Amino acid sequence: MSAIWQFIICAILSLLAIVGGASLAAMSFAIASFRFLNLKDKDSNKESLSGVGKFCVYNSERMASVISLGRKFFLAVATLSMYFSLTTIDELFGITHTTFFEILLAFISAVLVLFIQYALFEIPATRIGRNYPMPTIRKLGTIMYITFIVFVPIEIVARFIVKRILPKKLKKLESGFDYIDVEMMLRADENDTESISQYTGKIVKNAFRIQELDVSDVMLPRTKIVYFDTEKSNSENLKLALGSHHTRYPLCNKDLDDCIGIIHIKDIFTEASETNIESLDYKSLCRETLRVRENDKLESALAKLLKYKLQMALVEDEFGGVIGILTLDSAVGELVGQIRPEFGEKRNQSIKQLGKNKYKVGAMTALRRVEDFLDVDFETDEVSTFGGLITFLLGRFPEKGERLYIAKLNMRIIIDSVEDKMVGDCTVILEDNNTKE
Repeated sequence: MSAIWQFIICAILSLLAIVGGASLAAMSFAIASFRFLNLKDKDSNKESLSGVGKFCVYNSERMASVISLGRKFFLAVATLSMYFSLTTIDELFGITHTTFFEILLAFISAVLVLFIQYALFEIPATRIGRNYPMPTIRKLGTIMYITFIVFVPIEIVARFIVKRILPKKLKKLESGFDYIDVEMMLRADENDTESISQYTGKIVKNAFRIQELDVSDVMLPRTKIVYFDTEKSNSENLKLALGSHHTRYPLCNKDLDDCIGIIHIKDIFTEASETNIESLDYKSLCRETLRVRENDKLESALAKLLKYKLQMALVEDEFGGVIGILTLDSAVGELVGQIRPEFGEKRNQSIKQLGKNKYKVGAMTALRRVEDFLDVDFETDEVSTFGGLITFLLGRFPEKGERLYIAKLNMRIIIDSVEDKMVGDCTVILEDNNTKE
């Protein structure tokens, strides 16, 4: 075969491989677009899909890794074919073979294929897939299904081998997201769509982070819980409620471990309008309560609260003792940010600026909120509250008046108060070249 025909055949094969990789990218975005952007018309769109189209859309989690593997394969084939096509140039022009020349050709082949695939094929293909998902799925569904059949055995064998050689800790880690969905959400095209806002970006990040949180990370600890006691009079319990400004209280027999249910303050005042406050039977006003374990996943507990339409759940340890309370507000707050109460906002403010670079921070303040407010990064996922960070850095429970210095942030922390084995308020000073304690 002549050098010209070798060049033509290898170039065509490289081009076909590039088109194949771009087709998988288009299909990836089409599937994600169908799932995220056409939710209102999901039922009607479902009926218009072919059998292979439905398979691709509703099995996207299985397709995701195969799409990634297929794109890598096509990229490798395109690069190799481009290299062989370029090596025929030396025969056409009589260029002498050298090791350096072959390495240079290999590098040029890789760069050339990457540029052609991404700039000339993949960017237009992903835009078509995102903006015209239904036609894309219809036209490429069969090709995608065939690709899946070809590459899925490789995927199965690869995962089997990886499970055999990975350390035990990594074996426990499962894929927490769908590659196709994440690719669609994270790769935004500024020319066709509005840029994602900073707040929306935080919600997306929190949505992934919430899978890593346990109930114990966001619960209100036992020492902070205000509850009604059946051993006390109704007026004493109401006085307690007036001082705490909550809307829901556990009703307990002496302590939290014997909780009867949850009382809503609205129910008390509704009944009190018709009868004397002391004659009210709080037990009859109790609403059902939900119990979750401290090591339950937060997303699982949140799903239970929403399912049973509850605002509060008791958190138990492994022995069944109540160690805290999980509220719907605190769970949802991990996703959308801290939800402040409608009333008493100033009283409950957890971060307050005292002066230039000087702040009062409550120990129960979420660590992410402190980072956002002070524009710092503590670079740790071990704790979720500011008080927990102090205990974690010291390696022990601090004493009142103790001081802590975080050199990398030029941050000085003074523990102003401690109570019942918990850190109270702290003074935080951010030092600069002109700031002294």
